[in-house]
Amino acid sequence: MLLRLCSSARRRWKALLAALLLMVVALNAVVFVSVPGVSRYRAEGRGHRSQVKDTEQVRGIRGASHLQIMRKGLDKSTADNSSGLHYVEGIPFLDPKHSDRKAWKDFLHGSSFQDRKKVAGFVYNDNTDNKDDIDDTRRYRDKEEIEPESQERDAKGEIHLRDFPETRERAPKVVSGSAQDPGRKIKVGRNYSLAEVDQLVKMFESRYQGSPLVADRSTSYTKFVSRLQEGTQWGPRLEEFANQKGRRAWEQFHHGIRQHALYLPTETYVNKLMADLQDTEIVDVEQKEGGTQIKLMITCKDEGQALFKPMRFPREQETLPDHFYFADYERHNAEIASFHLDRLLGFYRVPPTVGRWMNISHDIHRVANSKLAKTFFVSPVGNWCFHGSCSYYCDSSHPICGHPIMLEGSMAAFLPPLQMAKRKTWRNPWKRSYSKHRKAYWEVYDDLCHKVKRKHPYNEGRRMMDVLDMSVFDFLIGEAVQPLLIPYIYYFTRPFPYHRFGKSSYDCLSCLAPVRQCCMIRLSTLAKLLRLYAGPHSLSHVMRESLTHDTLRPILLESHLDALDRRLSKILHVIHGCLTGGPEGGPPRPWDEVVVDDGVT
Repeated sequence: MLLRLCSSARRRWKALLAALLLMVVALNAVVFVSVPGVSRYRAEGRGHRSQVKDTEQVRGIRGASHLQIMRKGLDKSTADNSSGLHYVEGIPFLDPKHSDRKAWKDFLHGSSFQDRKKVAGFVYNDNTDNKDDIDDTRRYRDKEEIEPESQERDAKGEIHLRDFPETRERAPKVVSGSAQDPGRKIKVGRNYSLAEVDQLVKMFESRYQGSPLVADRSTSYTKFVSRLQEGTQWGPRLEEFANQKGRRAWEQFHHGIRQHALYLPTETYVNKLMADLQDTEIVDVEQKEGGTQIKLMITCKDEGQALFKPMRFPREQETLPDHFYFADYERHNAEIASFHLDRLLGFYRVPPTVGRWMNISHDIHRVANSKLAKTFFVSPVGNWCFHGSCSYYCDSSHPICGHPIMLEGSMAAFLPPLQMAKRKTWRNPWKRSYSKHRKAYWEVYDDLCHKVKRKHPYNEGRRMMDVLDMSVFDFLIGEAVQPLLIPYIYYFTRPFPYHRFGKSSYDCLSCLAPVRQCCMIRLSTLAKLLRLYAGPHSLSHVMRESLTHDTLRPILLESHLDALDRRLSKILHVIHGCLTGGPEGGPPRPWDEVVVDDGVT
C-alpha cells in the first residue's frame, strides 16, 4: 500500500514538472517573437525584406532599450562635438554573419562622397520626437560638416560661411615642423586673406577714417591698442580693496581689480606678479577640491596663492579624435597662451598666468598635505610621479610624472576670496549640454539670441557684448567648453580656460555660435581684429613675440599660431556676411545693427 502511494506521488510530480517546462518554453517563444529587433533579424536572415520593419518605426517604440534595436548600420559622425550615434538608412546591419556584409563593404569602397552623403543618419534621442531628431541633426550637420568636395562658389562667384570646413586651410602653413624657433625666419604679414574680408577692411576704414579706430599701417599693433584705449573708463575698484593697496604684488593685483578689467595694461605690478609666480618659494601645497582633473593650490612665501596646472603630455600631442569636449585632457600651456591672447586683445579678463618649473620632491611633495602626499610614487624608470584625487585621470594609470624629478606647469594668480569679494555666477546662454546623447538648444535652433537679448541681465548694460567678446576669444583658442560667466557683482571675468589649443587643424565653428546667431560684434573688438588681419603684423606674430618672454617657451607650436590667423579670417568673414547678406543667406543688416558702438574700447 505504501509503495503504491509513493509511486502515485512521483507520477504527479513528474506531470507537474512537465507542465512547468512547457509553460517556460511557451513564454520564451512569445517573448522571442514579440521583440521587434529579433523578428527583424529573423526576417533579414531569411532574405524576406518585406518583413523588415522600417527603421524609424522600430526606433519610435517608446520604452524599448536602444540595445534591443537591431540597427541597419552605424556611421559615427565627425561633426563638431557630435554627441549621438548616426544611423545610415538603407545599409544592412554590420553583423559578422550577415549575408549583405560584402555589399556594405563594396558600397563604402566604391561610392563617391556625394553618394555616401545621401545616406545621412540622425541622432537617436529617446527624450525627443524622432522627426525632430532627424531635422535637427541634418540642420546641424549641414552647417558644420561640409567636406572639401562640396565647397563651390555660387552663381555670383561668392563664397559663404558654409564653404569653410572646420579642417580646411586657406593657405599653406607659414612654418612646418614642431615648436617655435627664435632663429627661424617667420613671415610677419597675414597668412590668410579673403576678398570678402578685404572688402570689409575698406568699408571700415572709409567709415572711421580719422578716428583712433583707424591708424597708419606703420603703427604697431600695441601702439594702436594703447591709443584706442586712451581715456577709457575702467570703472571703480572693488570696495573691499579700495583702501588696501599693500606692498606685495599679489596685494596690488587685488587692489587694482576694476569694474571692467582684472588689471590695467599700464600697471607695472602685473610684471612683478608674474615674476613672483615663477620664482617665489613654495610653503604649502594642497589639491583643489572639485573639478574633473587635478589642480594644485599653491601658497608662496609671500602669502600669495596660485593655481598650478601640471603638464600631462608634450605640446605635439593633440586632442584624441574620439574624446568628447568635456573629457579632454587639460593643457597647462594653453592656459598660459590664453592669458597672453586675452591681454593682446585688450580684454584683461584672464588672471595673470606664467609657466614654472617645479622640483616634485622639494616644491610639491615636501610641503604637500597628507592626502596628496599618499599619491606620490616612483615609476619603474625612476621618475617621480603623483596622481591626486579627481573625477578623470587621477589614478596610477594616468600619473603626473617628472623627468626625472622636474615638472613644468602653469601658475595662475588667485582672485580675491569669496569672503572679501562677493560674486554671482551666471549661466552662459550658449552653454553645452555636457551629454553624449543630446545637444543643447542653440546647437539645433538659431533663435536663441532673440530670446537672450530680452532677458536680464543681457537686456541692459554691456553684458551681452561681453558674451560676444568671449565667443570670439573661445573660437580663437578652440575652447569647446562654454563655461559659466563669473562677474564680481557686475565685474565680468573669464573662468580658467583649459580645454583649448588641442587641435591645430580644426576650427570649432559652433564656438562662434553667439556671434553667428546674433550677427553682432563690438566696434572696438572689430577694430582690433581688422588691424591684426590687415597688418603690418598678424595675430600669430604678436602672439609669438609675447610668448617668447615666458620661462617655458615655446608655449605654442607653429601650427597653433598659424591657426589663430586662419580663425581670425573666419570671424571677419562672418561679420561681412551679416552686413551683406548673412552668413546663412539671410537679408543684409544695417552697419549700426551689426557693429555695436557701446563706448567700450
